[in-house]
Amino acid sequence: MNSGMAQRIDRLHSLAQALIIISCPFHHRIESPHMSSPHRKRFRRYFIATLIIIFLIVIVPVGFALNGLSDFDLSGRHVAELDFTHDQNRLLGSLILPDADHRGPIALIIHGDGPQNRFSDDGYLPLINALLDHGIGVYTWDKAGIGESSGNWLDQSMSDRAKEAISAFDAIATARPKQADKIGLFGFSQAGWVIPKALPMNIGIAFGVVIGGAGNWQDQGAFYMRQRLMRDGIADNEITKQIAQSRLRDRAIFAPNTDYQTYLSAINDSLPMSEDRFGFVKRNITADAQSDLTRINQPVLALFGADDLNVDAKSDVVIYRDILIGRHPQNDVILIPGASHGLLRSNLFNYQLASEMPEERQWLFAAMGRYAYAPDVLDQTANWIHQATDSP
Repeated sequence: MNSGMAQRIDRLHSLAQALIIISCPFHHRIESPHMSSPHRKRFRRYFIATLIIIFLIVIVPVGFALNGLSDFDLSGRHVAELDFTHDQNRLLGSLILPDADHRGPIALIIHGDGPQNRFSDDGYLPLINALLDHGIGVYTWDKAGIGESSGNWLDQSMSDRAKEAISAFDAIATARPKQADKIGLFGFSQAGWVIPKALPMNIGIAFGVVIGGAGNWQDQGAFYMRQRLMRDGIADNEITKQIAQSRLRDRAIFAPNTDYQTYLSAINDSLPMSEDRFGFVKRNITADAQSDLTRINQPVLALFGADDLNVDAKSDVVIYRDILIGRHPQNDVILIPGASHGLLRSNLFNYQLASEMPEERQWLFAAMGRYAYAPDVLDQTANWIHQATDSP
């Protein structure tokens, strides 16, 4: 657990204990023996009403917060450190099971973009605990060059990432051979270009769950840019103009014969991307999931938040449905109302970047735990995984 999240949880726990003490100060009989019977009855009514009010506005929220905080704790779980090798990189991760005798499905977490460690700075923990409570194990690892893993994730293409996922699958299948036919991939955002590549590469992978996956890299970039410019109050015609200019610029900057110096010469940006990031974008800018989706034979669940600010969910839902529905009887593509890019409650946690989330919302996320997700979506997802792995 990272220190920032740990400190917030410790402070919330201390606050909760203090509120419980404050809300229960009635340790002794406080009625006067000299009160007349009507006054005593009135006092009792006021006393009981006060206790009810305290219970509703203090005890219930505190209990809810403590329940949410428990979602950031893996101390009662069966956790084993497990590493594997891919492309000369040693990748370290954690296999978390509901118990040592677990025989159910195992989901391998496929990260989205960015330098993510195995628990995504603890942001994954409520999701992981929810899956564990549904009898689903989880394996997640530090990206190459992050945490305890060697290498550099920015050196990878989407195909490289897919092959890495298959190496992780092979490692877990070797470690848990009795569950080899129940191991699947579960990923967010950029994983929407990874999972569709990985599934046809290894038909032994049992299932795929894609959350907030985009169809086309460049279309996703244009949508993302539009949302940011709209937030800044830019007029619609000016947004359209800027997006068109950006597409033309990208076509020139990321052409096959260009290099990092070409990029630096072509932009007017005080904060240019690093050379590694430039290489990563150039390597992947033509990514498009559609052709890979047509080659998948395993069951796939695709979930999109209706209020996604990163991906054009309403458009991508149509793409996924057109390709997947009917290819496998358990394929499903769902647009989740009131949900963000990561399926959190969009009225509380709808930000394009995690770094944009204000501290008070981070506290709220820590207090809510799994209940920060859109209602029923985690139950729905877990039930689908069981159905996908229990079928003949």
